[in-house]
Amino acid sequence: MKFHDDQTIPLPLFGGVVQAQTLHVPPEVVMRITTYRQACRLAWKLRRTRMTQRTLAEVCGLYSSHVSEYFSLHGNRRELPARHIGPVESVIGNTVISQWIAQQSKLTVLEEMQAARRVAA
Repeated sequence: MKFHDDQTIPLPLFGGVVQAQTLHVPPEVVMRITTYRQACRLAWKLRRTRMTQRTLAEVCGLYSSHVSEYFSLHGNRRELPARHIGPVESVIGNTVISQWIAQQSKLTVLEEMQAARRVAA
């Protein structure tokens, strides 16, 4: 690439992908969550980008009609299956659901951090 002045030099592009940041919610917030549904709703509310539920369904391989029920305010709807927690958290950009599950199982802080790393990987 040629530039019109002698002061500007071309910089080579570095290959690779920059990993997206994953939001970890403070433990005080997680401790106030009482149900799995509340954890799912908070995770959706704190999503990284303003995507639609239909987009989330397409990216994660979920039924779009079920996704609206996973994050519904009403408690008698279907819940997000455990096998989809990892993909959903990686797409929405936070680990609220995994943090809540870890808190419910009384894991130590170190075990919680290790679990968060496994989810991010």
